[in-house]
Amino acid sequence: MVTAHSAEDIGLAPEWMKWEAEAGVRPLLSGDVLSMREQMNGLGQLLNSQWAAFHSIDGVLTTDLVTPQGLNVRVYQPDDSKHSSVPLGVFFHCGGYCVGGIEAEDNLVRNLCKLSQTVICSTQYRHAPEYPAPTALDDCVSITKWAVGEAESWGADPSKLYTIGASAGAALAISVPLRLYDEGNGDLVKSIISLSPCEVHVDEVDKYKPLHTSFENSAGRLPVIDIDSMRTFYSTYNAPLDDKYTFALKYPDLSILPPTYIVSAEFDPLFGDAVVFEKKVKSAGGKIVRKNYEAMPHVFWLFPLPQSLQFFQDTADVIKKLF
Repeated sequence: MVTAHSAEDIGLAPEWMKWEAEAGVRPLLSGDVLSMREQMNGLGQLLNSQWAAFHSIDGVLTTDLVTPQGLNVRVYQPDDSKHSSVPLGVFFHCGGYCVGGIEAEDNLVRNLCKLSQTVICSTQYRHAPEYPAPTALDDCVSITKWAVGEAESWGADPSKLYTIGASAGAALAISVPLRLYDEGNGDLVKSIISLSPCEVHVDEVDKYKPLHTSFENSAGRLPVIDIDSMRTFYSTYNAPLDDKYTFALKYPDLSILPPTYIVSAEFDPLFGDAVVFEKKVKSAGGKIVRKNYEAMPHVFWLFPLPQSLQFFQDTADVIKKLF
């Protein structure tokens, strides 16, 4: 189970505080990466059992596959779709490039597949410290290219491709199109869904003030992750501070990004990352829309809350409008 911390009243939504009271814990990934993996596994098992009782979902067919590079993916297909060819999403999971995976975000992807009526290929990229930077990006680029080639066999249209991810996966949803653009495949990804991306290294947050203040006083207070969690993730992944893909704010021209939808949450240490990134893309002339969820913490949609159900519908509606 995750580490317990005092449930300080910092203004979180009553529904979240009720979940904490019933669970008897304020979840926070802490310690070294191996400890975080155990915590994430324990949290995932708890949440999966709670979701089964809170909001069951059917109408989705899943198939577990292995790519030619030996990477695991799970393909989600809406089995009640009347379309012969639907958009294709490639999903990248949260976990600071070090923890997490397909199982932890199965409920999220399953709901988005059902509500948006799109095929989604969920990826299991390799983790640091065993596989440091840029392995996660390399894996996600490889899987995206492979998924495009397989799309028609899944009932998806490869010309309607979007990348989507949460936290570190949200950063990958941005960096994959950038890498593809630099490789000459800039027209492959048609849109981006980036859910609370990590874009500002903890050692560089001062460069982005006053827009970025959400790391301040976060240690041991905010649920799920805090500044100490992010410091551990970044030091373990070990990407250079000037890496224009891991930290897309360093990319020279963000106007080349396809239309981007970005999500932030009020009580998330990455709230400032989303605000700064939105401003940078707009300043470059890019197309970006940000939706903020008040009184909610990082990746709140993994938890069985009414706000999570609204988030699923909001995000699915955006996907449907993109194509």
